[in-house]
Amino acid sequence: MLKATLRSEQVLLRCFRAHPSLTRLEIQEITGLSRVTVSQGVARLLAEKVLVENESVAPSGGRKAATLELNSAGGYVGVISLTATAMSVALTNLQGHLIKPSHSSIDIGKGPGKILPDAVQRLATLFEGVPKSKRLGVVIGVPGPVSHELGRVVSPPIMKGWDGIDFHKEVGDKLGVTSFLENDANLMAFAEHRLVYPEVKDLILIKIATGIGSGLILNRRLHRGAEGSAGDIGHVQLDALKGSTCRCGHTDCVESFSGGWALVEKINAMGYSIKDSSDIAELCRKGDTKILRLIAEASGYIGHAIADAVNLLNPSKIVIEGRIAKASDIVLATVKEVVYQRSGALATKNLEIVPSKLGDERAVLGAAHLGLDRFFYSIEEN
Repeated sequence: MLKATLRSEQVLLRCFRAHPSLTRLEIQEITGLSRVTVSQGVARLLAEKVLVENESVAPSGGRKAATLELNSAGGYVGVISLTATAMSVALTNLQGHLIKPSHSSIDIGKGPGKILPDAVQRLATLFEGVPKSKRLGVVIGVPGPVSHELGRVVSPPIMKGWDGIDFHKEVGDKLGVTSFLENDANLMAFAEHRLVYPEVKDLILIKIATGIGSGLILNRRLHRGAEGSAGDIGHVQLDALKGSTCRCGHTDCVESFSGGWALVEKINAMGYSIKDSSDIAELCRKGDTKILRLIAEASGYIGHAIADAVNLLNPSKIVIEGRIAKASDIVLATVKEVVYQRSGALATKNLEIVPSKLGDERAVLGAAHLGLDRFFYSIEEN
């Protein structure tokens, strides 16, 4: 749809990323384009049914003022969000609203054999009522390091059997749309910044789950690094961990002690019988003192890694998310204590460390808005 539009039309459309409705005059003021250019661009977008026009009574009660907004049915982006233990599939319309999101339990370590075909089939079903011209693309979120150029995960520690899978071929081609692969922590950071903290220039989201990762927003843009591996904070190595073996093949990684998978092993070695981070969270909620001490120690190590990131990047906002973080205040309190102790005074002068304000669909929402940026607004740098 947008590939055929003029550059000025893309500029017009980008106004609606931050404004649900605008008058022609407001568009002109935001873009700096001439009245004629705005009028002609709006006319084309109305004809293409990308925009719709509404009339409302002016506050003075005088002549009706025409406002424009995105046509929610003007295009759709598909979303597939994978974590270590769950899969979510949904569509989003041009206004960023999720349509028929569905969730199911998975074991990412069992490989893509059944997971990807199921995801593709579910998304294909959602796309059935959507004309091909309005199927803008699909974003796939995964809990592993991503080569964006290849559309593949690279040596993913918790995604056994997924290394080298061509997501463009297995998802995009089978659905007949453009696809984009992204790390799940990046999607979460993107959602927090876009939907909760759009005014913040530099933000880090820390994901404490089966693995530990982070998404970086630097100068209001998602920062992936030279090869897409920026933010892999779980594999910061600490001498204090004394040779703990990590699933990445190295030793002394923060994740080797504080990741959900490592905590499950340690807790079971203490005589418990648990399966995943949900069980750890339940023990925390019950006030099990042994588990809370272990969580406090694990949070301290995470705080050490975050302090290094604070000293290096100087963000003003750090968002903590994850089941365990939600289950006990000890996680956030310990992280704050360690970060403020180990980071420079100037780096922490205006630093806030806060829990996530978005729900469990933060990665899905991040994928939806990232997909709109790439496939609809034609903004490639994000």
